[in-house]
This record gives sequence, structure tokens and C-alpha cells, in this order.
Amino acid sequence: MSEKRTRGGISSILLITIAAAVCAPLLLWFRNDPLLALNVFADARYNAELSYQLTTLALAALMIFLVYGLTGRAGLSYLNLRRRDGAIRPEPWIGIKPKPNETWKNLGFNFAIVITLVTAVVIYFQVVHGKSVSLNLFPGIPLILLFALVNAFCEEILFRFSFVAVVSRSGYSPYVAQGLGAAVFGVVHYFGNPGGIVGVLMAAFIGWFLAKSMLETRGFFWALVIHFLQDVVIFSALFME
Repeated sequence: MSEKRTRGGISSILLITIAAAVCAPLLLWFRNDPLLALNVFADARYNAELSYQLTTLALAALMIFLVYGLTGRAGLSYLNLRRRDGAIRPEPWIGIKPKPNETWKNLGFNFAIVITLVTAVVIYFQVVHGKSVSLNLFPGIPLILLFALVNAFCEEILFRFSFVAVVSRSGYSPYVAQGLGAAVFGVVHYFGNPGGIVGVLMAAFIGWFLAKSMLETRGFFWALVIHFLQDVVIFSALFME
């Protein structure tokens, strides 16, 4: 029985890894050639982003159905937004050494600030530095917030929730989910914003850390919030004129 469970767990992890790995180049493809060609706004950038985000929502929905098929309701429990706390597993190699009373409410808040500030610095030098820019308040800011939320949700589903739910249900080490989340998310960001080697390293760490947040809180809250704040910074820079 144990051997069967192990084989089944490996098969599930392999399947979800293939699915996420396929989604990574698909996102790059749809970024340049979205399935939809909406023309809702005067600014072509907003139309292109809206078309892309609706496509990624469809991919995220398919991934949720796949995870449900592999894990049942137990896997979907990681989508809970009310679970914001939990014990922190120490990671001394990266400086995560929780104090006796420190939990994810503290760590999540602190890292939300740090990761957002680091992202802002990197994006400034990669995208904004040396340009004369301005930001359209309407519909610019509402759309930035909407796109940031949808993008964060979809990428967390595709590249974090998928691994966390399946690996946990299969009974394997949480480091398997964190490693897969880091690897896939890191590689795809070579072509993203921030990009290049710096983008890969940042995205890999964030993929690892946000998978850790889901595993230890058994919820979606910190992963979504931290990713959303990052994307607000990124979309603000991309939509500046």
C-alpha cells in the first residue's frame, strides 16, 4: 500500500510539474499573442493587458480543476484567504530565525514590506531610470490594481498552489513544493519584469518563500498579498508614460 501511494504521489507530482512547466512558455506566448483581442480602452497597452489577463484566468481555472482531480477537496483548502498565521519553520541559511512568539503574522508583514521595496528598486533601475514619466490616474490606477490582483492570483495558482497542494497531499517534503515553485517561477522570469539573471534570482526566491507561506499557514493570504504588492510596483512602472 505504501509503495502504491508513493508511485501515485510521484505520478501526481510529475503531472502537475509538466502542467506548470507548459504554462510557463504559454504565458510568454500569450503575452505577445493573446487569444483575445479586446478593444475596450483608448490605450492599446490596457487592451493588450486585459486580453492577456483574461487568458491567464482561463489557465488558472484549468489548473484548479486539475489540482482538484489529483487531490480532491483537501488540495483546494490551500486557497483559504482567512488562514494568515502559523508556526514558522526556521531557515537559518536565509536568515529566517523566528523568535519564540514570532509567527507568520509577523513574518508575512515584514517580508511584504521588504520584498516590495526590493522590487521597487530593481524595477526603477531596469525600467524607469533615466526616463521622464507620468502615470494616468484614470483609468490607469484602477487598472493597475485590477491587473496586479489578477496576475498575482493566476501566477500563484499556476506556480505555487499547484505544487503545494499536490506535494502536500502526496506526503512528500515541503521542500519539494518550494523547490519546484522556485525553479519554474525563476526560469520564466528571465524574460519578464524584472528580467535577466537578477529577475531569475528574485523570482526564484519569491517562488520559494511564497510556497513556504502557503505550506506553513495552509492558506493563500500571504502569497497573494505579497505578490499583489509586487505587481502593483511592476505594473505602475510599465504603464508610466
